[in-house]
Amino acid sequence: MSSESTGSEILDQYRNISNKLKRRFLRKPNVTEACESFSALGKHCESSELPAYAGMCWISAARCEGSLGNIPGEASCLVRAARQFLSAEAKDHDLGCPSPSQENLEAALGCYAYASSRYPEDCPIPIGLNLEIVDFLKKVDRNEDTEEHLRSAVELSGDNLDTKIYCLELLASHYIDMRDYTGALNSYNDIVSILDRLPPNGARSETLLKCEVTRLLLLLILRPAPQKLTPNLAKLLEKYTWGDQNDKTLQACGMSERMFILLQSLVAVCQSLDTTNLDHLESELWKLVGNEERELLRILVKIYLDQ
Repeated sequence: MSSESTGSEILDQYRNISNKLKRRFLRKPNVTEACESFSALGKHCESSELPAYAGMCWISAARCEGSLGNIPGEASCLVRAARQFLSAEAKDHDLGCPSPSQENLEAALGCYAYASSRYPEDCPIPIGLNLEIVDFLKKVDRNEDTEEHLRSAVELSGDNLDTKIYCLELLASHYIDMRDYTGALNSYNDIVSILDRLPPNGARSETLLKCEVTRLLLLLILRPAPQKLTPNLAKLLEKYTWGDQNDKTLQACGMSERMFILLQSLVAVCQSLDTTNLDHLESELWKLVGNEERELLRILVKIYLDQ
């Protein structure tokens, strides 16, 4: 096999291997040998920077592994095929000439889906595969297509609650990027309901603090009618309206007194529509929150100053 092969040469070698799998008279095909040949050809295509051809070879290797009853080997080959198809899609994207039919992306998604179905039900690998797809879609400017895979990751997390929280945070961030503030609020509500069932620790307290601040900012942006507020969200808003610093959530998340007073002042400004001090509140809160909360704060301030 030459170090530099053309597509037609790869296809000839692929066909030769495939022909050996055809059943001959009184002769059983050597599937193990074909599997090794497809794998070797796939590796050669990778080194020759022919990712789409490599993906094709790894799919055939996966079929061989499956017929041999090697389920882990089959799943591994499918994942390798998927990554090669993504590499081909990324190459087209970087060149500025993506395929209208997106055949490489569709092939990758098909490989990931089938690979996920081959793992045991409680295996965490399919969660990682969905997040791998999400990362790729963001890189090729298709953030709007990530929701399905983020939702799958959340669902597959099952009873692994810390993993579920992580996936829900990613889903909430996606909704914020898409300006779907209702979806983001619902995701953060789900995180809080999970955290309420778990013993506190440092990381969980930080997550709870982020949820507390972000949910309040989202509520102030959305401005739902009082009769449409769920009991939990009504309680959240009342906490900052009436200054209830003894709330158990505030104690669990470790919110500072300064942050509480600033948030209380923000709620008062938004309810009274007196925006005189809004810029000052924004600059003070800016120092205490993360990037996502800063973005929401900027949007909130713009909404109230523009009305």
